Amino acid sequence: MVMSPRQFSQNWWREVLKKVKKSLVFIDDEAAECLHWNGGLFELISAGATNVKQFSSFEKGESHQKKAIFITASSDVTKSKLIVQDLIQNSHFEYCIYITAAHPLVHNMAKYGGLRDATDEMSVFQELEEDMLHWMGNLNYTVEIFYFPLFLVSVTDTLFLTPPFRTLFPLMDCDLPNIQKHYKQLKGTSEHISSLPGIEIRHLPLELQVTILHLASCLHSFLGYLDVREDIFILGHTSGLIANVLENLPSTANRRKSANSRCSLLLLDRTVDLATAVSHGSDALLDKILAALPRLNGQSSDVAVNMTPVCSSKSFSLTEDSVLAPGCLAHDTDPCPEVLEWLVNRKQKDVLLGLHQLLAAAIPAGCDERIGRITTRVTPHILEKQVAVFKGQTDAIIQNSGLLEQTLAVTQALKSPNIAQHEQLWNLEKLMFYSLSTSQDASNVQEQIRQLLRSRHERGLQLPQLLSLLVYVYSLGGTNISFSPAEEREMQAAMRWALQQDHEKLLATNISPVPENADDDVIEEVADKITRKLRSISQARKDLSTYRSLLNVSESGLQDPVHVGLIQRLISDLMDPARPDVSDLTCRSSGLKELLKSSFSLLLNRTHQQHPLDNPLIIVYVVGGLTAQEVHAIQSSVSKAGVDVHLLVGGTQLTSAKDIVQAIFVQDMLSQFCM
Repeated sequence: MVMSPRQFSQNWWREVLKKVKKSLVFIDDEAAECLHWNGGLFELISAGATNVKQFSSFEKGESHQKKAIFITASSDVTKSKLIVQDLIQNSHFEYCIYITAAHPLVHNMAKYGGLRDATDEMSVFQELEEDMLHWMGNLNYTVEIFYFPLFLVSVTDTLFLTPPFRTLFPLMDCDLPNIQKHYKQLKGTSEHISSLPGIEIRHLPLELQVTILHLASCLHSFLGYLDVREDIFILGHTSGLIANVLENLPSTANRRKSANSRCSLLLLDRTVDLATAVSHGSDALLDKILAALPRLNGQSSDVAVNMTPVCSSKSFSLTEDSVLAPGCLAHDTDPCPEVLEWLVNRKQKDVLLGLHQLLAAAIPAGCDERIGRITTRVTPHILEKQVAVFKGQTDAIIQNSGLLEQTLAVTQALKSPNIAQHEQLWNLEKLMFYSLSTSQDASNVQEQIRQLLRSRHERGLQLPQLLSLLVYVYSLGGTNISFSPAEEREMQAAMRWALQQDHEKLLATNISPVPENADDDVIEEVADKITRKLRSISQARKDLSTYRSLLNVSESGLQDPVHVGLIQRLISDLMDPARPDVSDLTCRSSGLKELLKSSFSLLLNRTHQQHPLDNPLIIVYVVGGLTAQEVHAIQSSVSKAGVDVHLLVGGTQLTSAKDIVQAIFVQDMLSQFCM
């Protein structure tokens, strides 16, 4: 039996709970998000924690609080160490426990700028322990440091996310100049990096190296818990870097020798197909909820649900001074995990009917029975009427809180004004898809987008939404479509004008590619950078063969063109019993032993190409995030194929068009590291 991601996470959080009795707990956002999906805050309180605070230099313990626990999952272990120092020096602790999700190797690399040979990997924890005792002011006090891989959340039995890596995004061609400049300044070398495949881990900023090592070591811990030896398959350059680091971890070889089973680990770059990620045409209700509702503060994988329909409060606010705590999707009690599965895999009408039936069974005794009557056509309005019955029924609300929160998430998403905008954008995507699939020239589409930039306010569209539309077009077109340089210059001018007009409004929404107090020259530079990033998006599949195009056009012209996501196509091909050649997917875990086997087989003319279906477990992990619609498509492909394989699907986060725009044009991860 394969150990589930949920069991893996809960086992490690149980270890945490053993430590927290009579402790003041400080926890960072990444660890807090993981805890949120593994029982939540009350798990710490129930285990005996006296209080829980944000892991911040601005917090401190009271004079009577002598025991503290610091829980961090962030890759930025250097910053975490400074915060621990501030917390200790601002307090009066005599007993400190530091729980980190970063492997000792990660701390070593962050501290020394690389992995030191022939060095005890735990020595860095011993040094940190001495530092903490020094900050506490008494060497007779107590310090304990633990490495617990608290990095994973399980949304369903087969879908997992890794919040500590939610900002990790694959490299693109437009990142080359920054990498080249940074490496030259750091090493003083004239080494020229001419293309993305030429980038090695050593070329990257240290902070990014540390993040990749952190992810690789976390995956190593997960694979060890599953007791498997992995064959790694990659699609994309950043996935290749992660695979190389995982392969070369000192403990990987020993883990593989003792493993009792095998698995196929597929690491995929989000950038090879951004069109699917930003598309507004998803049928999965979970995608609609994530797109329509605000995220919980500090989290990437859950939303804030307005709970006023079952409360006495007349108002609702998501600001910091909010009186009423929002609801959310994450709940462990039955039937909540089942509902999350529905949100990924069921059609909308089936989800509504299922929620209606669950609510009907939970309606408090003595209420109008007609409200709970089963119907074949359920609307959000009917569900709202059912939820309203629970108002004032305190015991019933407590008993069914998870179901009520998830139901309100569905109804509020479907009635949100954002949904109408998404429908509008989906219609625009369909028009542009048709234009691109019937012509090798994108000039007409580029002109349409310029017109949208000029008329965005009249159409009720925001600039980030038009940026997502541009990402869709350039990713969909790829290298098969010609993007006119002259049209691009005109579009860049229109983009510059739009950025100037909407600058203040964008700053207020925290989705601005333009920094505060930017002048016209800076805005011009940002518009140019956007154009260069779009070109890189169109080049993301230039080295692929089987999956170079996302446009599936009938040669006869009798069938309408269709867009099937690259990840869905890949998994569907891999599940084919005929095992067609998928040359774009590279196996990176052969090793010397496998190489010798292959060489001997060549002599016998009996070569064997490794295939993911060779192993009973397949883990698909998307660097840069994936959508619920893709998860459903992947699971459907496996189910239809009827193959005897267990599938786990994961990613850095469940992503949306807004998230992709943020990652590419606003966050600009590499620029932050290379400043």
